[in-house]
Amino acid sequence: MTVPADGVPRLMHFVDARLAKLRMSREEANRRGFPNFSTLAAVRDRDTQNTPRVRTLLRIDRTLGWQPGSAAVVLLGGYPLSITARATKNVRLQEQAATPLTEDDIADRLLTQLHEEIERAHEDLRAFDDRINRLYAAHDRLAEELRVDRSLVEEFADRDVAAESVQR
Repeated sequence: MTVPADGVPRLMHFVDARLAKLRMSREEANRRGFPNFSTLAAVRDRDTQNTPRVRTLLRIDRTLGWQPGSAAVVLLGGYPLSITARATKNVRLQEQAATPLTEDDIADRLLTQLHEEIERAHEDLRAFDDRINRLYAAHDRLAEELRVDRSLVEEFADRDVAAESVQR
């Protein structure tokens, strides 16, 4: 399945993937503070409001264990970041403090992702170029094999004429 480029459909794609990863039902997510799924569907289907409210996005982040601002980044075409556990000096695991992403952080993430996409496109282009070159080479070899050598045809025609005159 292709991931939508942006907007609420993209957010719902990542929400569904995260819920599946967490093995959490939508009902359980609602009990843990996730906004009602009909809210997101209403935003998706509305002409006047393209994105959920900030409060709704932050509830999504909190419920799914994403860093604050991740749902907003997903709406813009980026990827969510989860809150990770870190080992302390005492070898205890503590939850990493979530800090909201700044506009610069979001811009940096989106620019990095765009740059990576451009690099992947360049790799695809190079592979496509290689394939075209191989097809041209195959074409040239086939054309050479199929081309009639006129000098051979004339030589065999001369032999046939000579053989007929000997037979007469």
